Amino acid sequence: MTVVRRSSRSRIFLLSVVIVLLLLFLAELVWDMLLSPRLVIRKIKLESDLSLSDGQLLEMLNLDGDTWASLDELNVQKRLESYPVVRKARVVKVFPDTLKLYIYRRRPLAAALFSIDGKPVPAVFDEEGYAVQIGTGSEPVNLPIISGPSFSEPPLGSRLPESICAILRDLSQMRSEDLHLFALISEIEIIPRGNENYDLKLYMNHIPIPIMVDHNLTVESVRQAVLVLDVLASGNNGDIEEADMRGGHVVYRPVEGS
Repeated sequence: MTVVRRSSRSRIFLLSVVIVLLLLFLAELVWDMLLSPRLVIRKIKLESDLSLSDGQLLEMLNLDGDTWASLDELNVQKRLESYPVVRKARVVKVFPDTLKLYIYRRRPLAAALFSIDGKPVPAVFDEEGYAVQIGTGSEPVNLPIISGPSFSEPPLGSRLPESICAILRDLSQMRSEDLHLFALISEIEIIPRGNENYDLKLYMNHIPIPIMVDHNLTVESVRQAVLVLDVLASGNNGDIEEADMRGGHVVYRPVEGS
């Protein structure tokens, strides 16, 4: 009969593994049962371009019952980004009791008017076409007006159709490249052309003559439009109703009867 004996080294190794696993299990048990429930979130550090009171922030976070250990950063991020005024959020837990928040607002870009009880009320949209404000809010709305389509009252967070979002993307690019030129635009009227195409009629703040342009709204095309209007306005005696520079040719339509 052959007797196989395990070496003492093997027994020591197996015993060490068992002890390590047992210690890990006990450590996790102590963490789950004793330590993690006691890790209360005591500090919230906020970095944001939004003006939020402590009460507003706590309401948005809705941390009732969450400890530092149980809090899910991704869920809190999604909760914050569900608010119409929030473009992006980031949530970071810092051991043992701190929550760092980075919240970035949607930037108002343009407005559209709808009617409530016969009175015009603005809805403000960001560069992605999301409604971020209904009504005038705490500050006056001093943004280009998008007109043409019939707007019903949009709920906060709703998004405009893609065709209008394309115009907003052009406007956003213009604001980035030439803020002064962007500020000259008072209104952009959408003129349907066929089933899917459209042209644009621009109204400027400093010249009372509107001008028709192609639907591609670029810094260069608006600069050319302003130049055309400046020339027409210099000799205008109130007999020009509108100008048209679609297709690269400039024409104007006189006021009827002039």
